[in-house]
Amino acid sequence: MNKNIIYHFSGTGNSLNAAIEIAKKLSSTDVISMRCNPEDVPASKAKIIGFIFPVYHWSLPTDAIDFIKKLTINPSAYIFAISSCGGWSMNSLNDFSDIIKAKGGIVSYSAVYKCVANYVAEYEPFPAPSKQLPKSERELKQIISEIMSKTLKKAPKKTLRKEILRIIEKPFVRSLPQKDRHFNVSSDCVSCGICAQICMVHNIELKNSTPIFKHNCAQCMACIVFCPKSAINYKNKTQKRTKYHHPNISAALMIKDIQSY
Repeated sequence: MNKNIIYHFSGTGNSLNAAIEIAKKLSSTDVISMRCNPEDVPASKAKIIGFIFPVYHWSLPTDAIDFIKKLTINPSAYIFAISSCGGWSMNSLNDFSDIIKAKGGIVSYSAVYKCVANYVAEYEPFPAPSKQLPKSERELKQIISEIMSKTLKKAPKKTLRKEILRIIEKPFVRSLPQKDRHFNVSSDCVSCGICAQICMVHNIELKNSTPIFKHNCAQCMACIVFCPKSAINYKNKTQKRTKYHHPNISAALMIKDIQSY
């Protein structure tokens, strides 16, 4: 392992892109997918530990929470957290801080990274990538500068209003793992297996050369937006929608569990 580690949960590449850009500047840094078994990728000796995750339905992805809770960290490290989101970060950074505090650590730096919102099962990507991506790039440069300087920055203040909104959302969040029953695979599928390799939660496998969904879905949309033939879709909603993923991130990068910079 390198002296620095950045863990990411990424469905359409926004979080992975941020992780890679930060790692390039830090150097001697491993970028590790939260798809890994946390016991295999500890950060017990890392000097800088980063976590970059999307905000799904106003919280961290459930599987990201499970990964972080099981992960061994160096509590004395400079720990930073970035929530990538197209809308509100809500109290996701506060949730993360609570997990790290329970491990005896302190989150030194927290930031919200505004990206293109891209839950293709429900809407077209917005703001328009041509407008948002330059803004996101500028914002990321500022975040990188602050991390390089080991800036101290607390998470935004936790509010009751945000918690109430999340309570309202909880029934929907509980239903997410089963929503893959609405996925369909067209005859355009070429059995390449990218969907199974790219899935952040190991929810897909090929049976008789056809993707099968195992009802533990995070709704990250990676299988839909990275399918080279657009053969996977959600109900009849996504066939004609824009399949956005971050332009710097390919399926090959998404599939890698560990990358070193």
